[in-house]
Amino acid sequence: MKATKQKIMKATRQNIPKMEVELLKNLPSEIVIEILSRLPIRTIGICKRVCKSWRDLLQTREFVDCHLSKSMHGLVVCHGFMTYDVLAFEEELDLENRERSYNPLTKLDCNEVLISIFDVKGSVNGLLFLHPLSSVATDYYVCNPITREYIEFPFEQRLLDAYYNDVVNYGFGVSKVTGQYKVVRIARIRKSICHVYTLGTRKWRRIVDPGPQLGKNQHSNGAFINGRLHWFVEDPALSRLISCFDLETETFSTFSYPPLSTRGRHFQVLVALGDYLCICDNGDEDEIALWLMKEYGDEKSWTKEFVIRKSPELINRYGQSCGIVYPVKVFEDGHVLMTWEDLDLNMFLKMFYYSNKTNTTRVIDAYDVFGITSSGIPMQAMTHTPSFLSLKSFPKEYVNKFFSSRSP
Repeated sequence: MKATKQKIMKATRQNIPKMEVELLKNLPSEIVIEILSRLPIRTIGICKRVCKSWRDLLQTREFVDCHLSKSMHGLVVCHGFMTYDVLAFEEELDLENRERSYNPLTKLDCNEVLISIFDVKGSVNGLLFLHPLSSVATDYYVCNPITREYIEFPFEQRLLDAYYNDVVNYGFGVSKVTGQYKVVRIARIRKSICHVYTLGTRKWRRIVDPGPQLGKNQHSNGAFINGRLHWFVEDPALSRLISCFDLETETFSTFSYPPLSTRGRHFQVLVALGDYLCICDNGDEDEIALWLMKEYGDEKSWTKEFVIRKSPELINRYGQSCGIVYPVKVFEDGHVLMTWEDLDLNMFLKMFYYSNKTNTTRVIDAYDVFGITSSGIPMQAMTHTPSFLSLKSFPKEYVNKFFSSRSP
């Protein structure tokens, strides 16, 4: 792998005439940033090694922000709770072309840190929030697979996680105005207790108003959209409400959602799907309904955008639904990528693809399509936007690095 990178770097240098390098040197830095930010991730990684001036320029916040504004939404796939593959693809997933594959940009192996198994709780601007599943864990983690950096910060009131893990809800996002990255944890014992950790502060803060009582869902990650995190409210006195936490003002509010199937909240999932807040209703025995809030904050704008017939893999031998589908990404052609959680095992086991042309779903071999090597199940996937945002930009945090596996 190292020899291959050296060959690529050598070829890259040879293909850049000295005149063109000198031309770029004479251009204003903002124009050079604009040019380099349009290059593929791997090419940018090579450019860092071309010359010192480029390396320094590609590490500036101006370049990071410029590149992030153009970065394509990709995918992060976690398999076996240990290995993470970051993939990039265009706004179309061509599964009909058997010869086309989507090679990973980079891979992370969490065996490099002391706690080896994690659950992904959020992905924002290239950063992943990882929750350790080990009973002896004492820290949460945030990492950037592209820069291969990670930080760890301690639990707050550790016993709450040890004894009440099934009633703890998480969220990870960034505030709209100040650009602060925050982890939110809401635990429920007799009442809700909300804590916020702002990256760069090295401390948790308790929110005075913890908001309404939230749902009991092992995979209840706060849906991040429009600078806010969202969860289902679970309170007998409050029906059909979504709790919304503004990361800028750190205040809670609520709004309603449309009537769904009567099978129960356990079969309904709240996610951010592209630019929309989405409810995936798995409650019907035969169909999956995707509701989108077309105008954020407008309760009347909820629209049933997709009705997807359940494939045989989602039905057990008694004719009943045996899992929950989580929508991951809607492509420009209307196709939908989804993952499936087995209710008996509480694990994500399969990936599905809904074709808007044929109105059918089918299981896809993620390891074959995405070119990743299986290290076992379960397999979790969510959208991820690759970025060069360095965790060193957060003061007071202790930054470590992954060293093995491939990098851009």
